[in-house]
Amino acid sequence: MSYDNPEKSIALISTRPLKKDLENIEPKNNYKFTIIDQPLSKITPLKDYSTFDSILERIDQFHHIVFISTNAVYFFIDRLNKNKISIANHLRFSCIGTSTRKFIENSLKKNVYCPSDIYDSEHLLKHAIFNNVKNKNILIIRGKGGRETLKEGFESKEANVIYGECYNREYLSINLTKIKKTVQNFDQVYLLITSLESAIKFMSHNINQNLDWLNSINFIVNHQVIKNELQPFSKVFVTNNISLISLQKIMEE
Repeated sequence: MSYDNPEKSIALISTRPLKKDLENIEPKNNYKFTIIDQPLSKITPLKDYSTFDSILERIDQFHHIVFISTNAVYFFIDRLNKNKISIANHLRFSCIGTSTRKFIENSLKKNVYCPSDIYDSEHLLKHAIFNNVKNKNILIIRGKGGRETLKEGFESKEANVIYGECYNREYLSINLTKIKKTVQNFDQVYLLITSLESAIKFMSHNINQNLDWLNSINFIVNHQVIKNELQPFSKVFVTNNISLISLQKIMEE
C-alpha cells in the first residue's frame, strides 16, 4: 500500500454496541479514517436485579470470579456500589480479553488472570490458575444468555459454577443497502465484528443481495470461529487484539 495519496480514505464499520465505541482514529501516514457505527447489538440493564444482588450479598463464598466482557464489569461494579458491598481479598479475578482486564485493574485495583495469546473461553480454561478447582466456587459474570463453554469447562474440572447475569443484549438489524451507499466513496472499507452471536446475526441479513459489494470490502474479526461463520467472504482478517492501534495497523497494511 502506498502512502503517496494524501486523500486516501478508510472507513471502519463498527458493529459493536454503542457504549463500546472506538475512539476517533487519528490521521496517520496520509490516511483519513472514519468510524461508522452500525451496532448489531444493544446493551441494556435488567429490569429486576434482585437475583443478581442476592448473589453479590454472598460473594465471599466464591473463590473465583470470571468476567465475560467489559459490560459485565461495568454492571458488576454498579451493583456493588449501589449495594455498598466490598470485595474480599481472597477472591481471584479472571477474564477473557485485555480490555476487560484493564477495566478491572483500573476500577477494582485487583490482579486479573487472562489468556496471554488467544483471547477466548477455551484458552482461559487452560490457565494455570484453574488447574485445581475441584469443589471451588466459581461465579461467571455475564449478560443474559451466551455460550456455555466456560461453565461446562469448569464443571468438567469438578468446580461449582453459577452465573451472575447482570445485563441484557438485544440483537439488532442493520440496513446493508444504506451502509453500501454510506461507504461508496471511501477508498477502502473494513467491517468489524467481535462476537460469534453478532456474526450469526449479520449472516441472517440479505447477504446474497449484497454479496458483490460485501466481497469487495475487508472484514476484521477477533476469533477464528467468527471467520468461519463469515465463510462467503474471502477477505477476513483475524486479530487477537482489537485495540485502536492494532486495528489501525491492519487497515494501513
